[in-house]
Amino acid sequence: MLSSLKKLSAVDKLFALLRVIAIAGGVTWLFLTPLPSQQATRLFLTFGFFCFYSILLYTVILMKPDAIRTLYYFAFFLDLIFLFLLIRLTGGFQSDFLLAFLLLIALHSFYFGLHFGLFVAALASVTYLFAGGISAFPENWVVVALRIGFFFLTGAALGLLSRKETQDRERIEQLNRELVNERNKLSQILEGIDAGLILLDSERQILWMNRISESWFDASQEVCGRQCHEVIWKGERHCTECPTVRCLTSGKIETGELEYTFQGNGDVRYFRITSAPLPDENGNVERVLELFQDVTEEKELQLHLIQSSKLAAVGELASGTAHEINNPLSAIAVCVQEIAEALASPRSGNNKFDVDIRQNLDYIREEIQRCKRITTGLLNLARKSEHRKVPVDINQVLRNVVMLVRYKARKERKDIELKLTPNLPAVSGESDALSQVFLNLLLNAIEFTPAGPTIQIISGMQDEITLFVKIADQGFGISPQNLNKIFQPFFTTKPAGSGTGLGLPISQRIVKAHGGWIEVESQLNKGTTFTVYLPVGEG
Repeated sequence: MLSSLKKLSAVDKLFALLRVIAIAGGVTWLFLTPLPSQQATRLFLTFGFFCFYSILLYTVILMKPDAIRTLYYFAFFLDLIFLFLLIRLTGGFQSDFLLAFLLLIALHSFYFGLHFGLFVAALASVTYLFAGGISAFPENWVVVALRIGFFFLTGAALGLLSRKETQDRERIEQLNRELVNERNKLSQILEGIDAGLILLDSERQILWMNRISESWFDASQEVCGRQCHEVIWKGERHCTECPTVRCLTSGKIETGELEYTFQGNGDVRYFRITSAPLPDENGNVERVLELFQDVTEEKELQLHLIQSSKLAAVGELASGTAHEINNPLSAIAVCVQEIAEALASPRSGNNKFDVDIRQNLDYIREEIQRCKRITTGLLNLARKSEHRKVPVDINQVLRNVVMLVRYKARKERKDIELKLTPNLPAVSGESDALSQVFLNLLLNAIEFTPAGPTIQIISGMQDEITLFVKIADQGFGISPQNLNKIFQPFFTTKPAGSGTGLGLPISQRIVKAHGGWIEVESQLNKGTTFTVYLPVGEG
């Protein structure tokens, strides 16, 4: 019984309520209105008939709710018979129960639609004419015609309203189906995408994460409402390089690459995190969607590429480095010869022998340290990067790079001038990777500068949080049509076999990984200036 009631729509329940009200109102009217006994008896029988088939109707409806429309058709004709008797027994055209016809027409027009509503109005009009008496129609034809006109107006108005409601309901149902389909598609995409997705509120509390995020970060317990850094990074403090923090502040899409160590097996992976703001209707960032992409393999390939570029640079510098080491070795050989001669000669009574030995030994020590600095710089450049960011002294990096290329510059009769601002704040980064950037830029400046002009290396602060390094030459310059191509992989203007076209793209990638950027200015036959901007920070 209860399941059958649940199947009834709100309109069906309204129909049932109206029948109960009609029965209660009719019985009350019979008891309160003084009527002749014969008329009262007939009216009691008429209302009894109405009660009987109404009860029978809803009994069958509860037994067979799927046949409700057919049962309503049948009940409609019984209602017409009931109204015919009611109007006939209460004064015909003068009866106050005329409104019952309007109610009947309105309900059926709204439930079944316009065409059936007009059909009901037509049958109701005929029933009303016969109930009022055809013989009395000429005397009341104006009033009766007006009332019948209202029958059709009611049927038409409620029928049109029903059609509009049906169209709107069907449209809403269609939109709901489309919405469900789109939601299912979106759910499949979010769950099937090979990346982690995490939805955060403005306080960086987790609202939702997809399955791959749960598997990556071992989020087996309930995570909604917990802080992101507690669940993902297993820490009590906020991440210092979190792109979501920048996203909440700037209101723009922010990216960053972070290292993650899995607690279970200690495996180290690298994730590129893209944080996208989701503003509210007022434009305030209400939520942030984090996209986690595992870029470990890409990072390893990048490191291999950087390493290959380093080795190529080492090969280019090898001959110059050999000459740089050969000079102090020659000086050491001379000192050793002088010491040997001094030891072989008879000693005099003064201290000149000890002084000469000490001076030669000091000179040998200085030249050995010079060789060590050269070889250490070369080894640091050639070693494989460990991708660990530490505080880096940019000025020291520049001095080391200049030491490696100074012989090549002198050999080609090109001077290198250092203008370094002292006491620059440290940069959080990889010293050998940044050395690779400045070495690439400096080698290009040496190669594309004719003999004679000076190459300047300038360091300083752009603002409170950014430092800059400028490498300016007075060389051949870059043509305007090539200026926007120089950072494209494999683009080179060098002769075939002498360049890979990877030096500048790799340098740009390294600088971007450090949160900075590269700008270039160039004029043909006047020179080129590369400016590297890097954010300061202790890491």
